[in-house]
Amino acid sequence: MEIMSDIARPSSPVSSFLSRPNAPVIVLLAVTVIWGWTFLLTRLSLPYIGPYAFVGWRFGVAALAVVLVTRPHPASFTRREITSGVTIGLILFLGYGLQADGLRTVASGESAFLTALYVPMVPLLEFLIFRRRPGLFALAGLALAFAGLVLVSGMTGLSFAFDRGQWLTLGGALGAALEIVLIGHSALTADPRRIAIVQLATVSVISFAVEAVRGGIMITTHAFPFAAMTGMGLATAFVLVAQNWAQRSIPANRATLIYTLEPVWAGLVGAAFGEIFASAQVLGGVLIIASVVLSQWKS
Repeated sequence: MEIMSDIARPSSPVSSFLSRPNAPVIVLLAVTVIWGWTFLLTRLSLPYIGPYAFVGWRFGVAALAVVLVTRPHPASFTRREITSGVTIGLILFLGYGLQADGLRTVASGESAFLTALYVPMVPLLEFLIFRRRPGLFALAGLALAFAGLVLVSGMTGLSFAFDRGQWLTLGGALGAALEIVLIGHSALTADPRRIAIVQLATVSVISFAVEAVRGGIMITTHAFPFAAMTGMGLATAFVLVAQNWAQRSIPANRATLIYTLEPVWAGLVGAAFGEIFASAQVLGGVLIIASVVLSQWKS
């Protein structure tokens, strides 16, 4: 995206920072910290507002923020941009909507570790959809991810102990993996800023619609959830811009390794606010992070 260049005026501190060789890495590290906080903020907001309404507000704010920054002309949107944006937006809704729904019963740190499974899921989906054979390290990463999943789930004996929230979170991880697979295999010759607006708006509209069908959109007078939704919406817009800018100069596999810090931050934030993890769950989280690193290793 070119938004970064719009923000970073010549001779400004931002421009000076962005010109540094390590700036993309620092930006992506900041992204992981922001995402790490979103899990707990979402969970703390859910007693006051439905999960899909929360996602709808968050992505609506993000869409509005990108529109205000980029100021696209309505006539500039092409059919390809709208079609692609709506399709990917639907998948994004599945990822973020199911994750938020799962956070009603799943601890924020646990949710982050389960969500991180989207990385080793990618080669499996590529094989199932496009018949692209996964490499040895990708298969080893899948095996390690499964072992970590078993431990994080809180298995008893030889049986899984998944609850509804954990299944929803896994569904969200699957949605994130599917988004990566489809984007990676599409030959889009469209403006990423306009596609981003369509994606974000699609997530917002579908989320509010689902919340309405589930029993109506719950209105609350509490300031915290609205502050959290608005702040996370602005953060989502920033992250969207930051990721597109930083990953122009950082290989995808290296960026993915940086993203493994996201569940680490989420776990630390959750622990700081009183979430308790069993030793087996901590070990499972470590194995999941290791599976992400292993699956990105080049043969």
